[in-house]
Amino acid sequence: MLKKFLYICLILVSISCERIFINGDLDGMWRLQRVETENSVEYPDSIFYSFQRHLMHLGIYSETEYPKKWYMGCFEFNGDSLVMDNFYRYPGIVGDSDPKELECLYIYDDTMRFKVDHLSNDELVLSTHGLRYTFTKW
Repeated sequence: MLKKFLYICLILVSISCERIFINGDLDGMWRLQRVETENSVEYPDSIFYSFQRHLMHLGIYSETEYPKKWYMGCFEFNGDSLVMDNFYRYPGIVGDSDPKELECLYIYDDTMRFKVDHLSNDELVLSTHGLRYTFTKW
């Protein structure tokens, strides 16, 4: 009887976990490797974007501090476009952040609209307003 109960619990947990990842390859933690403009290339250090369901987490991590800056936000993903908005410093209040604070994370507006140039299990390339962001899965 106990084995049956444990088996049923295992199946239910397996089934429920599948529903957590609704964005395909986008879900997970991504490290920003490169930001390109027409004239330059920047190689950011320790900037991460994480996506799960409709919530995102942005952070700058270092070995000495955890994290230096940490923000939350919402996003909508439909395969070829990604819209990020409602950024706030964590812990904090929604709408609490100054957009200038987010520039260190390469977020330049209250609402960021990206074209998804490439998305696979290990690489994400986004573009917006002449900027091209290249991420690798962490």
